[in-house]
Amino acid sequence: MDKFISDIEGIFKQKPIKRVPWQFIDPILTVLKHLTEDSAENLVTYLNKMRQNTILCSPIRENLVIRRERELRMARGEYKWIFTFKHPAIRVCTRPGECGFLLRRRSHSDSTDHTLELVTDIKYYANTGVHYHDVITARDMCVYEVYTLNLDDGIKLDTVVIPPGGSWWLWWGDWLPGNTKVELKGNYVAYNVSEYMVAKNLV
Repeated sequence: MDKFISDIEGIFKQKPIKRVPWQFIDPILTVLKHLTEDSAENLVTYLNKMRQNTILCSPIRENLVIRRERELRMARGEYKWIFTFKHPAIRVCTRPGECGFLLRRRSHSDSTDHTLELVTDIKYYANTGVHYHDVITARDMCVYEVYTLNLDDGIKLDTVVIPPGGSWWLWWGDWLPGNTKVELKGNYVAYNVSEYMVAKNLV
C-alpha cells in the first residue's frame, strides 16, 4: 500500500496533475464504511492514506464547490451546463448578468460516452444569464456527479462519480443490495483556487 501511494506521488510530481479534491474522497469513504466486503475495507485504507497526503489531495480551502444551476439543450446530443461562479480574483464586475461559465456536454453517436468542454466563446453565453471571465480555466476544474443512495435500513448516503456522463464503475452496484435506490443529486465542479491563494499569500 505504501509503495503504491509512493508511486502515485512520483507521477503527481513529474506531471502537471491537479490534486484530488477532498470533496470527492470524503463521500466515498462514508459509503464504504457501511460495507463489509474485504475489498471495500482495503479501499478505505487506501483512500484514507490519500486523503492525508498533501501531494495527492488538496486541502479544504483550495477548492470551491459549484453546483450546476440548469441545463439548456443546444442541438441533438449537445447541452449547455450553466454554472454561476465569481472567481475570487474578480473583485468588481459591472457586466450584465452573473459571473459564471458554461460546460458543453456532447454525446457520441457511436457510444454511451460524453465529453465536457469549457466554453470560452462569448457568443454561446447569449441568453444564459451568465458571462465568462478568462481567469476561469478547465485545468482548475474537477467535474463530478453526486448520487444519493437509499439503503434498506433507511439510511441515505451521498457518494460521487467521475467523470459525469461518461463511462465509470458504478461500484455500489456490486457492493450494495440490488434494491438500493439511487438518485442523481446534482452535477458539481470543485474549482481549485490554489494559484490565486499563493499569489495573494493566503497559504
